Amino acid sequence: MTPDREAIYEARADLYDKIYSWKDYRAEAHRLRGLVAGEGCAEGARLLDAACGTGAHLRELAAWFRVAGFDKNPRMLAVARAKLPDVPLWEADLRDFSVDEPFDGVVCLFSSIGYVHEEDGLKAAAASFARALVPGGVLILEPWLTHEDCAPGFPSMHTYADDDLKLCRQAVTEVHGDMSAFDMHWLVARRNGGVEHFVERHELRLYTREAMRAALEGAGFEARFEPEGLMPKRGLWVARRR
Repeated sequence: MTPDREAIYEARADLYDKIYSWKDYRAEAHRLRGLVAGEGCAEGARLLDAACGTGAHLRELAAWFRVAGFDKNPRMLAVARAKLPDVPLWEADLRDFSVDEPFDGVVCLFSSIGYVHEEDGLKAAAASFARALVPGGVLILEPWLTHEDCAPGFPSMHTYADDDLKLCRQAVTEVHGDMSAFDMHWLVARRNGGVEHFVERHELRLYTREAMRAALEGAGFEARFEPEGLMPKRGLWVARRR
């Protein structure tokens, strides 16, 4: 079966939140709240979620901040809009997005930056983050794994089950040079709908910490790496616009 690069994001966006139902978005939002507060971004500030996906983090962050978000995929945005009908959401790409008015804080989570495959694209995204922030504004960026933390051949599996839907997603990690790749095999069983099998391929760049720091500092940030992140082995970049 030929992998479909956009299978989950386009035709089956409704399954995204199901397969990640194990993720504690509320606890992660509390951690983000503490990090941005430590950089002077107080409650009530304007906060942008870059590559917001289905809006799961935004829904939690809206308890403390005036939030907005964008994503490049319209189907994911449709799910987010259903959750957050009063939140400004728009379609844009990390590498060249723009905002009408700078924000006090920007978050970019779930290793979305790993889908930016070229270093020129990484630098462009860092410059876009800087333009989206007021002077002194804070960026919280969740990177993808480094070479050292990405294990070729590692098998992974996530599942979800309720009375009407059963999901299983499996993949084995591949590493090709500076890229990690995953052919994610899904089994989807719906009540009265049979069992569907499809494969989606994900490819994420394994940026070094030095490359990430250089891109952020080159865009005008003071950046530090926090080893304790939201997910294992990924960490967080905390960067303040000069």
